Amino acid sequence: MSDHHTDEEKELMRQEDSKLDAIAAVVIILSLTAAAYFWVSSQ
Repeated sequence: MSDHHTDEEKELMRQEDSKLDAIAAVVIILSLTAAAYFWVSSQ
């Protein structure tokens, strides 16, 4: 049982991590935008 990954597997994991980071960033930005919109519209 070894934890060694090939270079291709490592690159694939990096790409998946980047994709998840990008999705998380978009979700956070949309959430903050929606919160700001509702806060301003309620003023």
